[in-house]
Amino acid sequence: MLAAMLENMNLLGRDSVDAGKLAAMAAANLNEPAVQILSARATEITFPMANMTTGGLWRVEGTARAGSRGPERAIAAARFSMVVKLVQSPLLWRGIEKVPPSFRDGLVRYYPWRTEVDVYASDLALAMPTGGRLPQIYNIEELDGQRAAIWMEDIAECPGAEWTDDRFRHAAMLLGRLAGSSEVRNSGPCISSARDADRMRFYLNSVGATVFMPGIRGEDMWKVPAVAEAADRHLIAGLRSLTDRAAQLMEEVIALPAFPAHGDASPQNLLIESNGDVPGGSTNFAVIDWGLYGGACAGFDLGQLLAGWVYQGAMVGTELYRLEPLCLQAYCEGLADGRPDIAESTVRRGHAASMAIFAGLQAIPTQRLAEPDSEELRALVAGRVEMARFVLDLLASTDWHPRAHPRAPERHFK
Repeated sequence: MLAAMLENMNLLGRDSVDAGKLAAMAAANLNEPAVQILSARATEITFPMANMTTGGLWRVEGTARAGSRGPERAIAAARFSMVVKLVQSPLLWRGIEKVPPSFRDGLVRYYPWRTEVDVYASDLALAMPTGGRLPQIYNIEELDGQRAAIWMEDIAECPGAEWTDDRFRHAAMLLGRLAGSSEVRNSGPCISSARDADRMRFYLNSVGATVFMPGIRGEDMWKVPAVAEAADRHLIAGLRSLTDRAAQLMEEVIALPAFPAHGDASPQNLLIESNGDVPGGSTNFAVIDWGLYGGACAGFDLGQLLAGWVYQGAMVGTELYRLEPLCLQAYCEGLADGRPDIAESTVRRGHAASMAIFAGLQAIPTQRLAEPDSEELRALVAGRVEMARFVLDLLASTDWHPRAHPRAPERHFK
């Protein structure tokens, strides 16, 4: 009888659960001690193919009745909704044939696919600073040695909420508080400086050295009409100079003190739960997609916060010139809640150098350049070229030239 009411649940394949576990998770979702499942349906959620460690994403919705099964306790049915995320070894990625065999062992060593599982299984949810929370986790199902299914809360964003300047400031302050919190460091998965350094170097030595930097140094990419229209010779020269400095900048980033970092703190992963538009109000975020959590220099998370909407084509790159100072100050203020001894110049340099490596080198969307020319593609490329120009300007503004810039006193946030 129940099986007939479970529509499309076969979409989950081995990631599905039995009726008893489904009922227990629905009860947690509805904040009830127990429920009777009346119906359930699974639908696929699209996600970027480039995400190696996500094997699938589904929404499971249905109806359930609380209380006993007897008619004397009949209660109106309530709707539940959950998200199921399959995390996997990158070797199971459907695009693995694009990765040269010589790099696949490195993927296993330096691309820790279990990080998100470890975050949700830890006490990090209890240590999250003011302004942020983790989704509620209903179940983590270990499927085999290379895959796990995470059943979690389906978070509804605040209707009509937009990413205003204040929203960016609130998000940056949350990320600063996350970095400066000793409770976060002690409650989340163990941060290993050596492991995080190896992971960053692997990015640069693999996709950086084989895809991004050859494209920048070559000529073909710059001849694509959408790119040729947006990029001038100064931008091209600047990015080529960045490829020459990338290894040195990476070592500089790694040498800076490491703090807890989300690792992929784009606006898409900071779900707005409260508007914060009233005078003096602040935004509350539900923070998802913790697969790149680890240690990084202060300011690291600002890069993805600023780049996220530009990557997607939802914001032009010139906006970053206005947003970056607002976000930097808010991040430093949040950081000072736990670590008041970090100078703004140190945060800004770490932010600039890490954003140059992780956003500047991949600013041009190479994976889309084989598409037919279109206005949408030209607009996307133009916005990302503008972001590349901003990144180069930001990096240059933090480069130390002692003859041109006499040393100014360090500014600390308290």
